Amino acid sequence: HVSALTIMSTTHAPGESPKIVDVLDQRLSALVVSILVGVSITFSPILKLVPYAVLFGVFLYMGVSSTSGIQFFDRLSLLILPIKHHPPVSYVRRVKTWKMHLYTFCQAIGLIILWVVKSTQAALAFPFFVIGMIPFRFGLKFIFTEKELDALDGPKAGQVVTDDEPDFYAQGIGG
Repeated sequence: HVSALTIMSTTHAPGESPKIVDVLDQRLSALVVSILVGVSITFSPILKLVPYAVLFGVFLYMGVSSTSGIQFFDRLSLLILPIKHHPPVSYVRRVKTWKMHLYTFCQAIGLIILWVVKSTQAALAFPFFVIGMIPFRFGLKFIFTEKELDALDGPKAGQVVTDDEPDFYAQGIGG
């Protein structure tokens, strides 16, 4: 939705990605969505006619299509991709390959722990395990440098990324 309201620059050099010029601020679509969600309660007899397989298909499609652009899933695909085919994104260029894979492994372990807790009788303690991810993340400071964590965590809201760090992407053969 945000990308549909984003105005990109048209004056960029060939090969460079366009820059964000402006984001149109409007609240109409959020209002319409809220109204439609409220009105959908009155359509429950009609919605009961929709087969569960159709609903599961819609939600599966929405879930799978939303994974593009999530750095964790991008890094998971880099586990099986040869180094020379890694994209020149900031976390690939700033962090050695083995450290990037180690960070991905640590995140996968955290995700598996949360999934197992959620799926068992220990689900009542799930919020405590989510809170336990905070010290888990702080513990990563003993394995990774602050610059590596900044690159692997991704940019925060409003943060401008500068690429004046060593290019480990070009040195990937030794990584």
